[in-house]
Amino acid sequence: MKRLIALLAMGLAASLTACTSTESIGSFWLGDDGEISHSAEPVPVPRGSGLEYHPDSRDREYQQHIAVDPGYRDPLHQGFSPSQTHKRLNDYASQLAMDLMDNATRLTQQDMVGVTSFVRLNESLGDSTVLGNQLSEYLIAELQDFGLAIVDFKMAGGVTVTPFGDFVLSRKANALAKQVSMDHVVTGTIIEDDRGVRINARIVSMQNKQVVASANIYIPAFIVTDLNKGLTAQVPVQ
Repeated sequence: MKRLIALLAMGLAASLTACTSTESIGSFWLGDDGEISHSAEPVPVPRGSGLEYHPDSRDREYQQHIAVDPGYRDPLHQGFSPSQTHKRLNDYASQLAMDLMDNATRLTQQDMVGVTSFVRLNESLGDSTVLGNQLSEYLIAELQDFGLAIVDFKMAGGVTVTPFGDFVLSRKANALAKQVSMDHVVTGTIIEDDRGVRINARIVSMQNKQVVASANIYIPAFIVTDLNKGLTAQVPVQ
């Protein structure tokens, strides 16, 4: 009785006397005597050998999704999506800040720097996302850790006191502080694909528009998906 150890092994034998090579396909067997024997023809995998492939529930679920939504892309077949991860968006922001500072030129600790939202790379350059807004917020702290003087231009002209809290940040132009001096601004674009988001960041001089630092980073799709899930949970169902 012989035991199967591998099927369809492909080898390439080079001739010692010519420049041509031959290709062979066969099955390798280990006999009871410990000797390896070869079969010229591929041998079907015996049942119960443990070498057969059986579709599992994930394969069947994937086929069901494909039947309903042809555009469905399962992470098992199209990419990686962990059930848990210890890396968050602020970790990517930290890496991006480090890359920006590594190649920064003509940038001093006395320069006042503002951080804006990252926007989609389209015709308007005015569409931000949850990722674009949160990334800019994280970069404020990360860049300040490198000694940059960060300006928060969303500061209002004064404190607004309400029954729900006391506020000093605003997105209303008429409520913002009138005088905000900035030497440089951090900005960037977002390029989305099926597997994630490419962030292209730069620090630009407000005076002559010169790029004094640039860097890019790729954020996996599952990080972006988690951000959007959090936003969806906050939106009430109509």
